[in-house]
Amino acid sequence: MVTPMISCLTVTQEGRLGPLALSVADFARQTLRDRELVILHDGGSSFDQGVHALARANDAAAIRIVRLPPAPRLSLGALRNLAVEAARGDYVCQWDDDDRFHPRRLEVQIAALLAAASDASVLADQLHFFAEAREMYWDDWHDSSYPLNFVPGTLFARRDAMTRYPEEPRGEDTGLVLGMLRAGKRFERVREQGYLYIYVFDGRNTFDQAHHTAISLYHHFRGPRLLRHEAPLRRRLAEYDPPLGAFTMPYAGGSLEFV
Repeated sequence: MVTPMISCLTVTQEGRLGPLALSVADFARQTLRDRELVILHDGGSSFDQGVHALARANDAAAIRIVRLPPAPRLSLGALRNLAVEAARGDYVCQWDDDDRFHPRRLEVQIAALLAAASDASVLADQLHFFAEAREMYWDDWHDSSYPLNFVPGTLFARRDAMTRYPEEPRGEDTGLVLGMLRAGKRFERVREQGYLYIYVFDGRNTFDQAHHTAISLYHHFRGPRLLRHEAPLRRRLAEYDPPLGAFTMPYAGGSLEFV
């Protein structure tokens, strides 16, 4: 059986080497072998050298760097489309430069897609980490109005089934997903495996703290549900390397402590 090739796509920019290093390390530890990471940026020579240094530090993984000229400055959507065009894989996965990814993320999402004979898979829940406060929440998007009942930024899709990212200055993959749905493409949603993707707010994100706080205020697991998942959650979070460090998961009436 021929294993399909997966291209993970990262669009990054000046000043992002710190979080990018964690994202690249998470890619290097994915359980699926046939994969590549395409890092696309329009930064200066110093930043480019830093990105190449990260690739050399993870030389066991297939990493390609695409450097664009700094002008004309392209929108985030246009940059994402260029990353898709540079991909060599049969499947592509959005791989943001400031988030964390469990070693099984690619394995789980392609398995869900293939089992359902779908064109794409997305996650229905995520972990949401507030770096300064050292707090994390488990956010469930499944009860949002269809078809927006998925976590933005978690698209895993057959490359030949994709439409184009809207050429907008910010945003995740929602516009692309809606375009694919209008084209009749099928999606599979992966539920209650939020450990696969940690959405990180560190104060340097495109959207502000109010936006991130509102997401978790509305979507977070309540206490009884969170406690039911505590044991497997602790086991899966311990599999992150580099480790996540100490944090709490608050809920009404208490909190879970992770050290």
